[in-house]
Amino acid sequence: EKSSTLLEKKVIAVGKQSYQKGFDLLLKSWVEVNAKFPNWKLEVYGKKDKSIGLEKLASDLKIENSINFYQPEKDILTKYLQSSIYVLSSRFEGFGMVLIEAMACGVPCVSFDCPCGPKDIISNNKDGFLVEAENINQLANKIILLIEDEEKRIEMGKNARENVKRYLPENIIQKWENLF
Repeated sequence: EKSSTLLEKKVIAVGKQSYQKGFDLLLKSWVEVNAKFPNWKLEVYGKKDKSIGLEKLASDLKIENSINFYQPEKDILTKYLQSSIYVLSSRFEGFGMVLIEAMACGVPCVSFDCPCGPKDIISNNKDGFLVEAENINQLANKIILLIEDEEKRIEMGKNARENVKRYLPENIIQKWENLF
């Protein structure tokens, strides 16, 4: 029912800290984003795992002041609504519910075109961007493009809200009934 204004200088990522989620790749791409837009913040929500070393990596990359790591958030909807871009940096995914959640809040997504998931949800260049898997430069460039082009960000956010309506129960239930 609500949609992000897409005017907050925040990029959000959601998921447990793990190799799969590729937050190390996101941090490496954030170096370039932060260099151009030091007033934008990256917020990462999910179960922390010190063995992954993300806080140390952020410090080593000298971007620790532009990134916040948070534990899982029960009211993640509010966090999506307070963000302007969602980033999925996974090395592989099943079905990226986080993409659908962000898009339902009108937040355009930038995602690696990793095996399974993102390409089934995002319409590339319409409601978000799919970039070559693990290509941190392309990831950074698309984040930067959405930061620089507020009009495109807002247009993609509107398209995202429309795109994910196909996952509403009234659109899915009949397909499930036909399948079974």
